[in-house]
Amino acid sequence: MVGGSPRRLDDNLMDKFRGHVIGKGKARSDGEEVGWLGGRHLLDREFDTDKNVILDCLHFGMRVDTSKVPPDLMRAYIEQEREALLKAHDGWKPARIRKEAIEAAKQRAAGELKDGRFRSMRQFPILWDTRSDVVYLGATQPAVQERFMSLFRDTFDKRVERLSAGRLAYRWAEAAGNARRIETAQLAKYVPHERGNGHIEVYWTAADPASRDYLGNEFLLWLWWTVAEQSDVIHLPDETDASVLIVKQLTLECPWAETGKQVLTADGPASLPESRRALQGGKLPRKAGLVLHRDGSQYELVLQAETFNVSGGVLPKLEKPSGEPVPGDRREQAEERVEQVRHFSETLDALYHAYLAQRFSDDWARVQREIAAWVLGVDSADAIRGRMADAGVAAG
Repeated sequence: MVGGSPRRLDDNLMDKFRGHVIGKGKARSDGEEVGWLGGRHLLDREFDTDKNVILDCLHFGMRVDTSKVPPDLMRAYIEQEREALLKAHDGWKPARIRKEAIEAAKQRAAGELKDGRFRSMRQFPILWDTRSDVVYLGATQPAVQERFMSLFRDTFDKRVERLSAGRLAYRWAEAAGNARRIETAQLAKYVPHERGNGHIEVYWTAADPASRDYLGNEFLLWLWWTVAEQSDVIHLPDETDASVLIVKQLTLECPWAETGKQVLTADGPASLPESRRALQGGKLPRKAGLVLHRDGSQYELVLQAETFNVSGGVLPKLEKPSGEPVPGDRREQAEERVEQVRHFSETLDALYHAYLAQRFSDDWARVQREIAAWVLGVDSADAIRGRMADAGVAAG
């Protein structure tokens, strides 16, 4: 978030939500309306500090309403109107009949839309962590994220930015004093292209080469190599340890936009021969199912590499070690959930920071050679140097 979170989570802040609650604004010309929800259910339009403030966080929601007559039904309306006009006006020309039928069908549809007959409502949960100035939106679709950012700006006069892999890397670099290294970084190449450097390196980040979002792809590959060749337990910058498993799904794609995408689904997709062949063909991981374990808590998720979007997240159950439910009222359980979300986010960030610390260390050239040897199935890291040098590939 640009500009920081509000210092006081009081009724004045609730008034800002109330001013942009769903149903209070004006629908767009296409019939879409976007507004805030109270957070408990699809029709919750109430805001108060007792409900919406949890610890130093805000829990609420966003609803997107769309109103549109199904195309097949609209065509049926036009045909009904056309048949009625043919009977009533035998001498009219076909072009006039059709024009009048379309207009009558539109008026009929407009009346039904006004009555809410074809309204579709979607809600998206939101947690605003004012301690870390991070807003968690329960949606990965870019269109929904755009609507959220626009509504947030209109409501609070503040700007939020997507925390993609590249933006997270820049934030880490500024704190670590490595900003210059991020700015001059190049994609770590493990499989030389047959045309050398005369091609797009990563087509999905080509529109914004300075974003460094490809570091998310490198991160998944680094995790994969670390778990396969080093250990499934990774030491983190905060002196804790996290174990990592790649599970259920793994998506790889050719960064040169030449050999397409490969989606692997299995209990251990990274162990399949097809996954290694995809790497050897130059593909990079773009999405992976992960299980993370840290400080006695286990999390399951699907991570999209460049955007760092998380989907399918599973937090630990609120229960005692014996399996009994955690006692307490609804608010105590909500507070525990907030702490779980924070710990999960810290765990994922710490893993990424561990990768970045190695990626931009003086030891990276050696690590890159080892990863390249593993990718290509070469026993000795030294043997890969000649192949990379022949292709004009340098450690980046």
